[in-house]
Amino acid sequence: MEVVPVIVFISSFCFSRAKIPMYKLDPWWPGFPSIFTGPVYSAAVDDQKGEIYVSQRGEKVPPVLVFSMYGDYLRSFPFEPNVINMVHGMRIFQNATSGETSLWLTDVGNGTLGHTVKSFSSAGTLERVLGTAGKAGSRLAPLQFDQVADIALSRDGEMFIVDGDGGLNNRLIKLDRDFQVAWHRGVNGTAAGQFHIPHSVELDGIGRVWVADRMNGRLQAFKQDTGDFIGEWTSCFQEGEPYSVRLSADHTHLIVTQLKANRILFIASPRQPGVIGNCTVLDSIQLAEDIQPHLVAVSQSDGAFYVGELAAKACQKFVRVT
Repeated sequence: MEVVPVIVFISSFCFSRAKIPMYKLDPWWPGFPSIFTGPVYSAAVDDQKGEIYVSQRGEKVPPVLVFSMYGDYLRSFPFEPNVINMVHGMRIFQNATSGETSLWLTDVGNGTLGHTVKSFSSAGTLERVLGTAGKAGSRLAPLQFDQVADIALSRDGEMFIVDGDGGLNNRLIKLDRDFQVAWHRGVNGTAAGQFHIPHSVELDGIGRVWVADRMNGRLQAFKQDTGDFIGEWTSCFQEGEPYSVRLSADHTHLIVTQLKANRILFIASPRQPGVIGNCTVLDSIQLAEDIQPHLVAVSQSDGAFYVGELAAKACQKFVRVT
């Protein structure tokens, strides 16, 4: 009779239902992670070509490495500090007319082409520079940036820029398809529509722009067409401020990194236009100590996401489970 409680306990344990995680790590990506030699800041996914761009920093190291979806190393952009000084954010844009893709990145360095947003061909050829190259500033005409952090691109070529990552500016700027300023919002502050280090930006597909307002510990939402403030979330970030915000491939949730907490949050994305409601965490991934997850890139083809990790000097891939 003494064994009965033990049998009951084991039976209960074996048939309990554990929560199925939303994502799991792909331990085999990339093929040989030792290729990273500096802190990894960001990634971008070219779903059309099946390629992943990963940025890193370091003395005389390639600033951008390119991999296949399967983790094979393909090529890199050459070390040219006068062309790319210090990469922060990256995005892929596909031209609706030609079908060609370009890599857009933000350069927060003080080099010849620093404090700019610029585009490159898949081979690493510089195509366009936005901002006043090599000169930090706050003007809109001519356009100037300082520590420009991240960009988001709409399908028709509108660009949303958060500027900056600790510099002179704390603002969100929308550029039209001709790269002219359509509107801008924000100054340094804690009130609604103000920022203290706007670090990442994302579009949610139903007319909202989301900004990871890092040092204020919140996500803010704005109307994509006018820039009007919609609302903010703070309750999800009591244990670590948001560094990156990206929309999942199925548009059901936002993927948010918390660098200091070494955590990745999956937050329900409100699918009705207008008010954003409450912040609801669906799931999370607790990484090992001193990983420091930074900016994220999402594959639209398979739903996987890639996260640049500063302290770990790595880029990791997470794949959907449910």
